[in-house]
Amino acid sequence: MKKRILGALFLSATLGLGLASCGGNDKIQIKFNLAYGNNNQTMTYNQSTPLELPDGTTVSSGQLKPMWQKVEADLGASFKDVAVQDQKAAEMMKTAAANGFKDAVIYGGNSIATTLMSYGAEGKFVSLTKLMDEGKLPNIKKYLDNNPTIKASITAYDGNIYHMPYIAEVGQFARGYTMRQSWVTKLLDSGTASYDTDTVIDKAYEGFWKGDLARTGANGGTVTPKTGVSVAKKTNQNVIELMNKLDKMDGASLANCLKQYIKDNYDYTNPSELYLGAKAAYDIDELVALFRVIKANPKYLTGGKATVVYPYFTRQSSYREEVLRLGTYFDGVKVHGSDSYTSRWYIDNDGQVQYTYSQEKFYDVITYLSQLVKEGLFYNDLFDITNKSNHRTALYGTDTGEKPSYGFLTYDFTASTTADSLNNGNGKDVVGVLPPVSRVNGVWQYYMDNSRVIKPDGWAISAAAKQAELDKACEIFDYFFSEAGAVQQNYGLDYMLETTTKFQGPDGKEYPKYNSWTLETANARAKGDLSTFLRNFMGCLLPVGYQKEIGFEYQYTSENGFAAWKLLQESTTNIPTYEGTGIKGDNKNYYTLTPPAFSLTKRQTETLSNDTKIEADDFVQLVFNVILYKSAGNAPKDTKVLSTWAEYQAELKDRGIDTYIQVYQQAYQAMKGSK
Repeated sequence: MKKRILGALFLSATLGLGLASCGGNDKIQIKFNLAYGNNNQTMTYNQSTPLELPDGTTVSSGQLKPMWQKVEADLGASFKDVAVQDQKAAEMMKTAAANGFKDAVIYGGNSIATTLMSYGAEGKFVSLTKLMDEGKLPNIKKYLDNNPTIKASITAYDGNIYHMPYIAEVGQFARGYTMRQSWVTKLLDSGTASYDTDTVIDKAYEGFWKGDLARTGANGGTVTPKTGVSVAKKTNQNVIELMNKLDKMDGASLANCLKQYIKDNYDYTNPSELYLGAKAAYDIDELVALFRVIKANPKYLTGGKATVVYPYFTRQSSYREEVLRLGTYFDGVKVHGSDSYTSRWYIDNDGQVQYTYSQEKFYDVITYLSQLVKEGLFYNDLFDITNKSNHRTALYGTDTGEKPSYGFLTYDFTASTTADSLNNGNGKDVVGVLPPVSRVNGVWQYYMDNSRVIKPDGWAISAAAKQAELDKACEIFDYFFSEAGAVQQNYGLDYMLETTTKFQGPDGKEYPKYNSWTLETANARAKGDLSTFLRNFMGCLLPVGYQKEIGFEYQYTSENGFAAWKLLQESTTNIPTYEGTGIKGDNKNYYTLTPPAFSLTKRQTETLSNDTKIEADDFVQLVFNVILYKSAGNAPKDTKVLSTWAEYQAELKDRGIDTYIQVYQQAYQAMKGSK
C-alpha cells in the first residue's frame, strides 16, 4: 500500500544537460506579464532596502531579482517585467485578452491554467506540443515523456499543450497533522490529575461511528500502522455516546471518561498512544472526544495562564476550507479532488467527474462540523475571512508571551509547522501524528486526501510573438527543465550553495545545500524563512512552469519535522495520485487525482458565466454559514442559512448545478478523449 515517492524527477537522472534553442540567439527583449496578486512575489525586486550580494553588488527596488538577472545572462536575452506588480491573474488576463495578448511574450500567474488552455485552443497561445513535434523544447519533451500522467493532465481538449504548469513535489505528502504532545500525555497518562471543573461542554455532536457503523464486528475497523502491527477496537462502544451520558461534561468527567474508554478498548501501554506515535489508531469520534477534553481543561493545560484553549485551527482564515478535509474521516467523503480548494470534483466508478459540494454526504459533513462549532472546538477567528492574522503563529508561538494564546491541532505543511521558532521557541512540543483512521473507499485505513500535485499555476507564450521572440521564449521555457535551470529555480544561484558538500534528506537522497551567506541573509531579511527569502528577494520558486523538488523543503525542516516526515513515510498512510493506485474498494477511481484545471471551450466558458452561479464567492459563504450557524442557531439578522438538505439542494438548483456539472463532465470527457 506504500505510495510512490518520486523524489528528484528533473535533475540529471531524468533530464538532459543541454538547452536547445528554438531558433536564433540574438539578444532580444522578452516581456513578461506574470500576475500573482502580491508585489513581493514578482520578477521585480520591490523591497525598500537593497540586497547586497556576496560579491558586493546590490539589487535595488525596480531591478530584476538576482535569479532572473542570471537567467537573462545565461540565455543572452533582455527581460522586461511589464506586470502590474500587485495585480491578480484573472484581472491581468482580462486586460491582456482585450489587447490580443500583444503587450508581452510570456503570460502567467496563479490559478490560471484553465484560462491559458481555453485561449490556447482559440489560437491565442502557442502550442507547445507542435514545438516539441518539431524537435524543440527537448528537456520539456523528455520530462513529459517520462511522466505521461502529468502530460495527460495538462493537455487541452484539442490534444495540444499550451502552458507549462508549476508542478509540485508529485507523489509526496502535501500536509500533515500536528498536535501538542505534552497536552495529550498530561491529560491521559497521569495517574492523578487536577483536571478543570469550571468549563463545561454544551454537547451538540452525537457521534458518527456508532450503531451500524460501530468499529467492531462486520464493520472491522482494524488498521495496520506498519508491517507486523495491527490495532483493533475490542468493543462496539462509541466514546461520544459515553461522554454524552455524563451528568456533567466538565474537564474532569470528560478526561476520566476518555481514559476509561481507551483502557476498555485498546491494549496500549499508555493511553496517549491512541493519538501519538506509530501505533496511533484514533478515529474522528475519538479525536472529537480528545478535543472536548482539551477544551474543558484550559487552566490545567496552561498552568492557569488561559481560561480558553482551541482544539483545532487553521494557519489563517483564508485557509478555512482546510476544515472540510475532515470529511475524509466521516466514511471517506470526498471534498477536494486535488490540492486546490477550488478542485471540488471527484471521479466516480464510471470514470465521470462529480461535484463534491453537491453530494448529500458533503452536506452531512458540514452539519457535523456545525455541531463541533457549537461545542467551541474550532478557533473562532478561522472562519472570518476578513481576519488576515496568522493563527498558527499566535496559537503555537506565543506561549511565553505576555498574552499567550493556545491551539492544539492543525493541518499544514510539516516543515513550517514544526519549526523551532514555534511553541516556546523550540518547536519540540509540536509533533507530527498519523491521520485519523477511517473507512475510506469501503476499506479501513490511514488516508489523507491531499498530496502534492500539478498546480493550476504556470505560463504560456503569446501567439502574437514575433519569431525571434518565440525562439527566445522557447529557450526560457526549456531552461527551467534543464539541470542548471532546475537548480537555480529550486535552490538558488551558485553563490548561495555549498560547493563541496550536499544535503542528505530523510529519503536518503542528496540535494544542493545552502551555505552560510544564504542562511544568515534569510535570517536577517526574512526572519529565517527560506521560502520567503528565495521568492521575495532572490526571485526563485515563483510558480512558473517547473518541477519543484522536495530537497528545498527538507533543508529548512527541524529535527522534530524530520520525525514527522519519518512517521508518515514509514506508515501505511495512503494518498491520492495521478496513477490512482490504492486499496481496492467501492470506487475504482477513488484514489485518482482530478486534473489541475479543465480545458473549456469558449461556449462552455460562456455557459458557466451566463447560466451558473456555483463558483461565486457567496456560494462558498453559504456552505460556511451552515457550519457556523446551523447547530449554534445564532446567525446574524438577514444571514441566509441552508438548514436542511432540501434547502441546500434547492439553492444548488437555483444556481444552475445541473448545467454546471454537465459542462465539466463534457470538458473532462473531451480532455480524456484528446489523449
